[in-house]
Amino acid sequence: MLPTLLITALPLRSLAPIVKSGVFLATAAFLTVIIATSLLGDGVPAALLWKNIRYVAAVLAFVVIVAHLASRDGDFLRLLFLWLAPVAALAAIRDVGSFSHWSVSEMLTVRLQGTKGLSLYYNSNVVGLIYAMPCVGAVAIMATRRLRSWQFMLLFVSALVLLAAVLLSGSRGSLMAALAGIGVAVLLAANWRISAAIAGLVAIAAVATLLTPLAGELVQRKDSLRFELWPVYLHMVTLKPWFGYGLAFDPRVTLPNGIEVMNGHNIFMCAAIRGGVFAALALAVVALTALASGWRAFRRTGEVTALALLAAALAASSVDYEIIPSDLSYLYILLWLPVAVCLGTALAPAKRVPAARPATSSADIAAS
Repeated sequence: MLPTLLITALPLRSLAPIVKSGVFLATAAFLTVIIATSLLGDGVPAALLWKNIRYVAAVLAFVVIVAHLASRDGDFLRLLFLWLAPVAALAAIRDVGSFSHWSVSEMLTVRLQGTKGLSLYYNSNVVGLIYAMPCVGAVAIMATRRLRSWQFMLLFVSALVLLAAVLLSGSRGSLMAALAGIGVAVLLAANWRISAAIAGLVAIAAVATLLTPLAGELVQRKDSLRFELWPVYLHMVTLKPWFGYGLAFDPRVTLPNGIEVMNGHNIFMCAAIRGGVFAALALAVVALTALASGWRAFRRTGEVTALALLAAALAASSVDYEIIPSDLSYLYILLWLPVAVCLGTALAPAKRVPAARPATSSADIAAS
């Protein structure tokens, strides 16, 4: 992180607007609360404390780097997703193939969970999320940026592959994230061409899903025990509302039906478990300040990518995911990337992003 920071952000005084921003201060406050409440509560072993302090530094450095790049380079997001979406799509093809042993029947009947030793993660919800976020980013860039034909088709095919991988994962939280982000991007962009393209993309994915046994499974799983486990974790919060249970606490519980769950399956609930109500409120402030920054960026420059990514993040995290500092992991693409992009685009110069369809000038009209 630090070498990248030094390369991209010299002189360091150029980072002043970022570190003084409400988004960065809220993020730093949330991460500090998580550490502080662990010390004030049941405590945390020194080794674990030091590791989490290092994690906090990594998260803050990541937010600064991405925000700096997004604020200084108006083409950063286009270039980011022109690389990230195709790479993620290729990884999805590899994951689906290796997990199903390239059997079409198995692809359509067994939820994609990734392959140990090959996939970065091997959990349906996390795999679905890893593919949902670059899918949303690709759609947002298609919706707002002037692209060459091959770039548009590259992003379209990548988004289609990624959306298919999300569907094959059977993760409804990831599907919610993808649809929420795509919906925000299309709604705010208000571009007929991209609306038609995305409608076609979603229609293709929907028809393909309805033809597979996974479609029935999406409905049959109902609420996937969310309405049973949320009261259990909420009761845990009421027992230690102020400082929570700390970073060293194992949040796994066994429900009355005998099923073990790993965490509260809601990012704010998990924050309250770890750091009490103060941590949950601090995380809410992070989300609100990021939302305000993303909206300000949209009003000033027409940039929809920040809000689309944030919408996807909030949709996914409403039904899953732990929230503790970590080294590079799925939390970076779930939460810290959208937060950093919202911050960076809000600080960018007030210059409209290149239109997805260039306007016809008076000179062109006269020439015709």
